[in-house]
Amino acid sequence: MIVHENQIQKKEIEFVSMPNAFTKYFQIVVFDVETTGFDYRQDEIIDFGAVVLEPSEDGFLIVEEINHLVKTFKPIEAKITELTGIMEEMVMTGISPQELARIIQRLFTPDTLFVAYNLQFDISFVDDHMRRYAENFPFSSDILDLMVVYKDNHDYPHRLENALSHYGIQIEHAHRAFDDALATAKLLKALSEETDTCSYINHIGYHEKYGLKGVTFDHVRYHPQSYMKGSLRERIRKESKKAPHRQ
Repeated sequence: MIVHENQIQKKEIEFVSMPNAFTKYFQIVVFDVETTGFDYRQDEIIDFGAVVLEPSEDGFLIVEEINHLVKTFKPIEAKITELTGIMEEMVMTGISPQELARIIQRLFTPDTLFVAYNLQFDISFVDDHMRRYAENFPFSSDILDLMVVYKDNHDYPHRLENALSHYGIQIEHAHRAFDDALATAKLLKALSEETDTCSYINHIGYHEKYGLKGVTFDHVRYHPQSYMKGSLRERIRKESKKAPHRQ
């Protein structure tokens, strides 16, 4: 089912303790993509989902849900269909890549915080999509990768399903973009009530053995991240003493 923008009743995600750093943002967009393959330079987005949150007195209101299949004539790898259930005939009913670019352009504003799980993967595909289908897309928004946060505070394994299971978060259709985005929004709440998620804003961790993959941005710091809990938090703390966080 395609849920078009603004066609929902506002629903609230309540926080036990509202992180102060979140309130400076006009909105928070939790997003996810599914793709024809795993290489952002060659493959394309076929499923885009997002949950738009606005600060309220006790947490965040879900003010918009976005759920779109995206047309492509590029073959979808068999392993992708097996993982997501998305078949080539399904995406032909989706929106055009140009329409997706317009949606992304509207969402990706400088006063928005963008959140995803394994964000480096998703943002690389989004950035490449915009380079193809938008005239001007200078991305400078703040980002928060919840996989980095979860990995720094919990033992291996660190897949999204592991994090959701740890917090008892249910997901209806795993590996579909909107369902993953909605579950990640709930994970944002759970992690923020347990640790200082705001300190991880604009910090991306990567496995030192495999190196950093995907696009990079000047305002984001990239760190090798081990499986040792708290290792990245300590590195960020030391760096913050040398250079204050971007306002």
